[in-house]
Amino acid sequence: MKKLKIGFQKFMIGRYGVDKLSNYLLYGGLAIVVLFNLLNWPIGGFFGWIAVILGYYRTFSRNRSKRYQENQKFLTFKRRIDSKWRKQLKKIQERKVYKYYSCPNCHKKLRVPRKKGKITIKCSHCEEQFTKKT
Repeated sequence: MKKLKIGFQKFMIGRYGVDKLSNYLLYGGLAIVVLFNLLNWPIGGFFGWIAVILGYYRTFSRNRSKRYQENQKFLTFKRRIDSKWRKQLKKIQERKVYKYYSCPNCHKKLRVPRKKGKITIKCSHCEEQFTKKT
């Protein structure tokens, strides 16, 4: 068993290895394969296997700089999506306490406390003042 481990370590020398994008491709592809097999739709399973193969290709690739750039693009894209989800989740959690308005001048999102009646809101970005009911 130890010889097999050492042999695999020698095989992986100079190769890119596993990163976040490879993990997403492998696990996402396997989830798609299982899901579409349960739904008895073989075309979807085919796309799942393509994702798994791409994940393994990335893992065993020797072009490290290219794989690194791909991973960085993926992480940037993922961060953008995650931040949008976090903002929406925060808005949902605070919906009973705060109301959100857009500035009519610069369209910046502003948060004001609820149940204060008619108030004048001052935009922190462009100093525009407008009146809204909370």
